[in-house]
Amino acid sequence: MDYRRRVTMSEDRLAELERRIARLESRVDTVGPSRRPPESPSLTAAASRMLHQAKKEDKLGTVGYAGAARLAGGERLWDRQHALAELLSADWAPVADILESLGSLPRLALLAELVRRGRCTSADLQESLGGDGEQTTSGQLYHHLRALQSARLITQRRRGEYELAPQAMIQVLTILAAAFDLANDPPLGPPGDLPNPE
Repeated sequence: MDYRRRVTMSEDRLAELERRIARLESRVDTVGPSRRPPESPSLTAAASRMLHQAKKEDKLGTVGYAGAARLAGGERLWDRQHALAELLSADWAPVADILESLGSLPRLALLAELVRRGRCTSADLQESLGGDGEQTTSGQLYHHLRALQSARLITQRRRGEYELAPQAMIQVLTILAAAFDLANDPPLGPPGDLPNPE
């Protein structure tokens, strides 16, 4: 490998490290600690209790999620937990179907619009997909709506009128939050070296 190529690779790695450090520093609270106590127990405290319970019972642990939202459909509070052993031994086929239905930018845009506005007409949803300058045909729209309906994530109230399925609201928001974290959080542990293409 020649010297110029090594310098370029080192500069690229340094630039990537600087970007990672800047992201981490932007998350640090520069104002200092809050002067008033938190209004409710932190999720970290709940997770610590779950870990303590798992150790006490000699089990794998628990996975949980919680949240609160004020949306078009009203206020929602949720708190769900699953034993890790049961979760890992579950049938994943239905899970794969749901995740597959969410693996599309237009479908995520449709879900976001339904979360924000509640009930929407086909015309409203078609308009929400046209925001990136590309036209979406009615055939493409109905293809995405059928996929979301098959996954039981949305329901059709009347002809041409859709809403997020009430039983799916909390889970969809949780999946989106977890996926957002996966996409935006820096990886844990040291960065792996890429193979040298020599």
